[in-house]
Amino acid sequence: MPWVEWKPVAASEMLPPGAVLGVRVGDVELVVWRTASGEVAAMDARCPHQWTHLGDAGVVDGDELVCTAHCWRFDRDGRGSKVNVRGRRDPKADVEVHPSRERGGMIEVRVVPPPVKDPPRGTDGVAG
Repeated sequence: MPWVEWKPVAASEMLPPGAVLGVRVGDVELVVWRTASGEVAAMDARCPHQWTHLGDAGVVDGDELVCTAHCWRFDRDGRGSKVNVRGRRDPKADVEVHPSRERGGMIEVRVVPPPVKDPPRGTDGVAG
């Protein structure tokens, strides 16, 4: 896979504590954000609740990213804090996280493309 290497997405100075930035790496939409304590995180850009783009509707509250559409919250590990009716954290509220780092004044992200799925097969075994 040729584009699995680290990709620069923003200058460090563009992302002060509490900032949120929507970026694209190849065909993947990401949100890159910095916690109030200064840590950088990168994750898929869409909130799992109603697919709101977190680059547009995300705000940082301490060390969590909050989707302003319905107040779903995510930590740097992508864990959503949504709880289900049984009082348990719902893993469907999680967001895919991508490795991020700062190097030489740049924020870099590593994105692994999703696996390619085989095309559906008809009853005769032929694709399509």
